[in-house]
Amino acid sequence: MCGITGYIASNKLPIDAMVSVLEHRGPDAHGVYETAINQKNIGLGHARLSILDLSEKGNQPFLSTDGKVHLVYNGEVYNFQELKAQYLKEEEFVSDTDTEVILKLYQQKGIASLELLNGDFAMAILDQNNNKLFLIRDRAGVKPLYYHFYNEQLVFGSEIKSILKAGIQPELAIENLQKYFVFKYSPASETLFKNIHRLPPAHFGVYDLTNNSFDLKRYWQPNTKQYQNISYQEAQQEVKRLLQDATEKRLIADVPVGTFLSGGLDSSIIASFLKGNDNIMHYCASKEVKDLKKEGTTSDFQYAQQLAKEWNLNMTEIPIGSDNASLEQIRNTIKYGDDLIADGSQIPSFLITQQAAKQSKVILSGMGADELFLGYAGHQMTLLDGWLGRIPFSKGIAKGLHGLDQGKGKLKAFRRYLHKLGKYYNYPNYKYGLYTIVGDYENALSVFKGDAENTTQFLSSYFPEGADPYECFKKFEYENFLQKNVSYLDRMTMANSVEGRVPFLDYRIIELAHALPRKYKLSNAGTTKAVLKSAFKNDLPDYVTNRRKAGFGMPLRSIFSSEEKINELLDRELLNSIDGFSTESIEQHIQAHLSGREDNSALIYAIISFQEWYKLYIL
Repeated sequence: MCGITGYIASNKLPIDAMVSVLEHRGPDAHGVYETAINQKNIGLGHARLSILDLSEKGNQPFLSTDGKVHLVYNGEVYNFQELKAQYLKEEEFVSDTDTEVILKLYQQKGIASLELLNGDFAMAILDQNNNKLFLIRDRAGVKPLYYHFYNEQLVFGSEIKSILKAGIQPELAIENLQKYFVFKYSPASETLFKNIHRLPPAHFGVYDLTNNSFDLKRYWQPNTKQYQNISYQEAQQEVKRLLQDATEKRLIADVPVGTFLSGGLDSSIIASFLKGNDNIMHYCASKEVKDLKKEGTTSDFQYAQQLAKEWNLNMTEIPIGSDNASLEQIRNTIKYGDDLIADGSQIPSFLITQQAAKQSKVILSGMGADELFLGYAGHQMTLLDGWLGRIPFSKGIAKGLHGLDQGKGKLKAFRRYLHKLGKYYNYPNYKYGLYTIVGDYENALSVFKGDAENTTQFLSSYFPEGADPYECFKKFEYENFLQKNVSYLDRMTMANSVEGRVPFLDYRIIELAHALPRKYKLSNAGTTKAVLKSAFKNDLPDYVTNRRKAGFGMPLRSIFSSEEKINELLDRELLNSIDGFSTESIEQHIQAHLSGREDNSALIYAIISFQEWYKLYIL
């Protein structure tokens, strides 16, 4: 994995500086290529993290034999050897990289070659035969790619900081700010930087140098026809087969490989395929008991520890506690993130990878399973909503649930979910989206005085009235929550020059998951990820498959249980200086949180994260 950047502009842009700012993504080699076509200057830049063929032969930009096609590429294509054997037998190669295979496949089949690639990638292809530049992102959006297109100028990069280094002035996209507080990230293809967008997953953009236009096109939709009428037993067999193959494919590397082992279902499934491989290192975060009590949650660490002992895995413990939530550490993740995400999992991901980088250059993650196989509490709440609708006096019951205190008393985690169910039970169909977002919807809307109707319409577009919510979740979570998760995984691993890989997001597994009926994933009894648990029941201990899900992230509720800590982190003066913030609402939510009536920890963290992002990039 690497960093890529580039431009098409009337004037030359500082391509060397644009590459240098991505050095953490690729410290092993830097390369640039510049040319001019039809009075437009073009630059391509690459910062290399060597994973395959560590020699200089793998350096980029990669040039075709005829000198007409240039490629800069970030990521891995896991089936490149099969593609090389099947389609490129007659070709001569100068390297053992997947980069060269991608380039030659493009020369042979054009942009249609994307359909053959199984991998995680972001790339730019400059084809001087037809005067076009293609920007391409993998099917699941595992690897990031941002672009700025204005007045016939295109600037792109793996991270926004490389676009800013080109001279694009950072400006707050004020119209996106309210949605940031609701979702704790910018949804869809938005960012908080005005006129800087994410290239959507499964899309390519094409800049035509004959007319200076830039258009986006989708190249993939999940093909579910192959799994019509699949039985539950067949689904178990297929998911197990595909996951084993996807995991084994993602071991391909000329550098040491490790895994994030949490002790939960998803990472344990990946580890089950790696038993007996002494070259694989496994890394697990542990939390302090005092934090867990305040959180009202459990920890997976003891299970990971037990699993590692039973399977004789090489596991390293990395302690994560409330002391890590300093402004310095928050600023650090924001600096590397730039596309602002307020997720308590970022700091642990950074700290784990920081330690793991001492031994491993590639790390496998169980990310994606919850979105694909309905593993979140919000999915269970949607099922509970349906049950409640069949009960007499359901509105009265919902009102009672709404009255539950979220932040005090026993079973706090369950109380939080039941409170949210009761509060939004009578909302329109988009309530199902509210069940799955982190934190409270109405409280988040009140923090910044934006156009609430715009946010409502955004949610309603995914959850139209009368639609099956579980069908809606497929598109909603694929385009939003999943994109947020893979984004922070990429940033926090690459901040430490480590490549993150996600077997669950192999496109074949996405297609299978999208084809399965809801009851295979979320059973009628409320069991999440049912088909995964059934498929691996004989491979994993009961203490992994038959217990409550534990969250992964900083103990935000523990951190923000202290008014002193909130006052230390919150910059009220800055927020007061930005037009649109409701400081009155912010104070109300803080006090409601401290009293235990509400759990506003995620919202408080989002406010603090925004203020630090604003200082770093906008002020």
